[in-house]
Amino acid sequence: MGKKKWTILFYLWLGIVCYLSLIPTGDRVQKSILDLPHLDKIVHAGMYFVLSFIAIHYLHKTKIKHKYLMASLFCIGWGILMEFLQSSKIINRDFDIADIIANIIGSILGIVFFKFYKF
Repeated sequence: MGKKKWTILFYLWLGIVCYLSLIPTGDRVQKSILDLPHLDKIVHAGMYFVLSFIAIHYLHKTKIKHKYLMASLFCIGWGILMEFLQSSKIINRDFDIADIIANIIGSILGIVFFKFYKF
């Protein structure tokens, strides 16, 4: 896949992450269909795994130095930003430090997965 496709995929996934992070949840998400413990943390880690994996793919097509560091910092920073935005009165969702930790874990795992299993 070329640079343009990875760029489009990156921005598309970033938009999906923003949408899912910032939509009001209300009571409809409180009870999970699958009723798995900590399912929301798994979803957070998965979203940021994919985001970092796509980001590092995109950066590998550029001349940017320190690609792994840049992708990691961006994804971790984005995850932290989304949690702080959720705590605002406009978004009306809850800030959760465990979500930030899940975002960080997912981001790091995506980078590690790319590093050892390049596609």
